[in-house]
Amino acid sequence: MSSKVFLPDTDSLEYTSCPLCNTKSSNLLYEINSYKYNKCNNCQLVYLNPRLSEESLLSYYSQDSFYSEYSAGTGYEIQEKALRSTFSKYMKELHKRNITGGKLLEIGCGFGFLLDEAKGYFDYRIGTDFSGEAVSHAKKFADNVYCGGLEAIPNDTPAKFDCVITFSVLEHVYNPNTFIKEIQNYMTPNGSLVVSTPFLGGMWYKILGKKWPFFIPPEHVCLYNHNSISRLFEQNGFKNIQMFISSHAWPIAVFLSKMGMRGLSSVTTKLKIGDVPLFVPFTIINIIGSK
Repeated sequence: MSSKVFLPDTDSLEYTSCPLCNTKSSNLLYEINSYKYNKCNNCQLVYLNPRLSEESLLSYYSQDSFYSEYSAGTGYEIQEKALRSTFSKYMKELHKRNITGGKLLEIGCGFGFLLDEAKGYFDYRIGTDFSGEAVSHAKKFADNVYCGGLEAIPNDTPAKFDCVITFSVLEHVYNPNTFIKEIQNYMTPNGSLVVSTPFLGGMWYKILGKKWPFFIPPEHVCLYNHNSISRLFEQNGFKNIQMFISSHAWPIAVFLSKMGMRGLSSVTTKLKIGDVPLFVPFTIINIIGSK
């Protein structure tokens, strides 16, 4: 997530119906930094409308600066300790649910910390990411990592995966149904898809409202609760659907910054404790389904 704010440019804005169910009926939920989050009256998806063109955002994601422009002045690498703590618990949960084993594909793998924590749980691990800088780091932790989306995976790579994971990716996806259908082409007949995204409707959203830190326009174009994310899987034919809510760890400095306490965040950084992981419960909604 970047702390950089793009102000709307009318030349690059586009209007959309609900990206999940195509319904046009919605109500304004919040206006944040001149961007409007609307809530679909049919499926409850919260989405930006209007939004920047996907081409405009993809060009930004491909820049190396995307992973260095984090809140509290911390880059992606600074968050390594907290991310690894999150992904370690995540892998244990997937193992408990019999999702591990075989070949793993992670879409949007960032610096590869999840892929590294997946070592020992999967026999073969590859990832994709749009940032060239992130890919160069992630290659140290996986069998291979490719720059781009699914189309970047070479034809001679094992085409089917036993497990596909997207962690903190779905909120960036403009056309979730198309995205899910494309992923299915890379799954084995009994393969599992695991999608993890910020939990809209959880305790933190109810407490913070408009100040919920995952309202990040124009990057976060779609935000999900139980109803909308289960609909995504059901209408795309997934079976054996499971859902669970999990915690996410952030460096103390980043968490305080997200809560609007930037002064205190700076103090923890000066005291050299800013990178200490703090687990925040009820943060991520996870859904698992098989073909």
